[in-house]
Amino acid sequence: MKNVRLKNNKILYIFYIFIKISGFTIGGGYAMIPAVERNLINKKLITEREFFNVLAIAQSMPGPIAFNLSLLVGMKLKGFKGALAASLGVIIPPFIAILVVASIIQTYSDIIYVQKFLDGCYIATVSLTGYVLYKILKNYKFNKVNVVLLFFGASFLILNRNLTILVFMFLVLINYYYEKRWLS
Repeated sequence: MKNVRLKNNKILYIFYIFIKISGFTIGGGYAMIPAVERNLINKKLITEREFFNVLAIAQSMPGPIAFNLSLLVGMKLKGFKGALAASLGVIIPPFIAILVVASIIQTYSDIIYVQKFLDGCYIATVSLTGYVLYKILKNYKFNKVNVVLLFFGASFLILNRNLTILVFMFLVLINYYYEKRWLS
């Protein structure tokens, strides 16, 4: 009955989906992406192709990926009100959790069980991030130029991390002009 009522008010339903995902996903950011994908696609709110298009845009925007993704998905589903609802749903749980967890960790950080729990959270976050990378790469159609640009960008950034923004902008421009020429 509760879900029926929420589905009738799509803005509340969007808020409910994102607050539930944000509240129960440890690791935030990239760790949330599989849960967002599963919830939105299973509930037929968005197709897999639309999701990965929105995800690609969210990754290129500055700021936290979870917030960017919620903002864009909310905007796609219900305009400004949907974006506001989804963004608030993503922000509220971590805000409260950070306040609570920071005080607990500060108090009990020397206990081995707390340290091991945090190590486990780190491993889970890395694993979920790897899963997202796998899904993105699986759906991406590579060509020779993309592979060369990826290798060049990664090599250059390994040698000099201070120019990350310039390298990113340079590679995006080259890829844009190549894809534009290729599609014309």
